Amino acid sequence: DCRIGSLSISMQQTCEIAKAVSYNSRVVVMDEPTSSLTDNEVAHLFKIIRRLKAHNVAVIYISHKMEEIFAIADEVSVMRDGKMIGTYPISDLTNDKLISLMVGREANLRFPTVKSSIGEELLRVENLTSLNPRSFKDISFSLRRGEILGIGGLVGAQRTELMEAIFGVRDTSAGKIFIKGVEIFDIKPRKAIEHGLGMITEDRRCSGIFPLLDISTNTSIASLKEYLSKIGLLKHKQLKEEAAKYNEALKTKTPTMETMIQNLSGGNQQKVIISRWLMTLPDILIMDEPTRGIDVGAKYEIYQIMGQLVEQGKAIIMVSSEMPELIGMSNRVMVLCSGRCTGILDKQQCSQEAIMRLATQFM
Repeated sequence: DCRIGSLSISMQQTCEIAKAVSYNSRVVVMDEPTSSLTDNEVAHLFKIIRRLKAHNVAVIYISHKMEEIFAIADEVSVMRDGKMIGTYPISDLTNDKLISLMVGREANLRFPTVKSSIGEELLRVENLTSLNPRSFKDISFSLRRGEILGIGGLVGAQRTELMEAIFGVRDTSAGKIFIKGVEIFDIKPRKAIEHGLGMITEDRRCSGIFPLLDISTNTSIASLKEYLSKIGLLKHKQLKEEAAKYNEALKTKTPTMETMIQNLSGGNQQKVIISRWLMTLPDILIMDEPTRGIDVGAKYEIYQIMGQLVEQGKAIIMVSSEMPELIGMSNRVMVLCSGRCTGILDKQQCSQEAIMRLATQFM
């Protein structure tokens, strides 16, 4: 009898799938249905889809995850830049061929080569514990300049809750947060921003974008305080010029900066959100599921942006549910299980087996 809004994103997603299936429709459209599901939940969904097929129900399954397409599809239709490229039997495709059709070029390396120098400590967290006794407890780690620290774990591991606490969205009952060696007391989002933190949230549509506002406003909304005149008026022209500069640097594809952000693809919406936080001139960027729900071409562009940022001396905390992403982009990976840190792996130690072993330690 609980409210749907009180459930985790993965449970909300599961309810949406159940609702769609319950209508007894002859055609069911599933748009990125597994974006927040665990492997076991994905396997259960595939059983439902196969059962629907057996009862002559057609399923249109929209996904950017190659392994899911090859596991469940009979035919694949590829779209690129709003145009239909073609429809192909799954037996005629390989992973690389499908990626090439999606991005319009040959499939190269999945992750860019990043040449960053690891510098001084920018962030240190000591024994951080949530006010909620069922959330994270006694978390300690550090983050250095030029580093990407991956955060791994299964759904329910409290990764997002930990990031929100560091950014000041959630209250804690114990622990310390140090930024550039200075302890930050009673941290709140505004104080976090002032100390050089930015946060790209897990759920882009619900807590990342302002769908009915244009790209310029979405980009600049976290920096308004910095563009006030002495008499308190907003410097609109300068603000728009800066917003355009950051989006141009990230190659955001949009007709104009006045376009509503809801009309952009997921990858370009994510670029706008990254531009928003770069306008605040952060040293530390928290990126929670930064490539969720975007195509493989846009993923690679996001990875390139992340590489450029750490090469410039910034530091990134990346929460990801995708093992290849964690292993391919992180210098180190911290793994959570049931709100506890079960280990921190160096790049040489990172493997899917090692991460999963730590992610299931208390189960």
